[in-house]
Amino acid sequence: MKTTSGLDVRALKIFEAVASLGSLSKGAALLGITQSAVSQTITQIEAILETPVFDRSQRPFKLTPAGIALSRRAGQIVEDMERLVVHVRDADLASRPAIRVGMIDSFAATAGPAIVKKVTESASQLLLWSGLANSHATALMKRQLDLIVTTDTLDDIDHIVRRSIFSEPFIAVIPKVREKEFKNADLTTLIERMPLIRFSARSHFGALIERHLRRQGFSPRPYLEIDTSDVVMAMVAADLGWTITTPICLLQGRTYSGQITAIPLPGASLHRTIYQLSREGEYVDMAENCFQVSRSVMENDIFPDVRQLIPWLRSGISLS
Repeated sequence: MKTTSGLDVRALKIFEAVASLGSLSKGAALLGITQSAVSQTITQIEAILETPVFDRSQRPFKLTPAGIALSRRAGQIVEDMERLVVHVRDADLASRPAIRVGMIDSFAATAGPAIVKKVTESASQLLLWSGLANSHATALMKRQLDLIVTTDTLDDIDHIVRRSIFSEPFIAVIPKVREKEFKNADLTTLIERMPLIRFSARSHFGALIERHLRRQGFSPRPYLEIDTSDVVMAMVAADLGWTITTPICLLQGRTYSGQITAIPLPGASLHRTIYQLSREGEYVDMAENCFQVSRSVMENDIFPDVRQLIPWLRSGISLS
């Protein structure tokens, strides 16, 4: 952007830096540019004004009467322009929609940071809730959240847009110290010879696992019941039992990867699908953007990490 005198803001910034420090090299260092670029800019300023602005016979440089006059106005012009840029950017952000998102813990802890970073490029504010799927469903219905990432499709609720993000199998996780003993064990052996560390039955995740076990005729004795994946993995790592979980939940607790071993879930297979849910006709563009970003992050960032953590899984986890 040019001023009425033909001087641009960048040139005035360079002039101010040299004027305040009295040195071309110090001004260049302050602005992170070359001394040559600074020298050329000062020469251009003097050519436009048709008069010197620095007395180069002195060290540090001294301003000439013309330089003093320029300095009195240059600082204000630069400050005004910086304020204008901030004002325009703030106005742009204010025009972008704020969106409230709920994510189940395992998704929020693994894919969440990358998704939030990309989504906030097009939203002025993103309020993120993490926790149990049940509370998110209630919040969506009460209009406390605008979209949720969940395993519960709310099939009995009308006017909900359901987008399938990805699917993953359930796996078993055992203590590393028990790997030789239980790596090829069947489900009966695992349940009879090692305590099952459960995910909370209050969660959709935990209830899904309980139903799966009951369908196969198993009802492991009560032991430990925990809400979060990282705590479950800590318990398994401490050789307190084994658990049934998914690759994404294991990734959430990867701090303990050296002390635990993931194996295929013995017996009948079990899978879950992660969905994005939103209300029909609301935040349509933003909901679609969040969905596409989520799938991109899963495929490019999360799946490679999972396959590195569980080499035998290969194509067992994929976009839906």
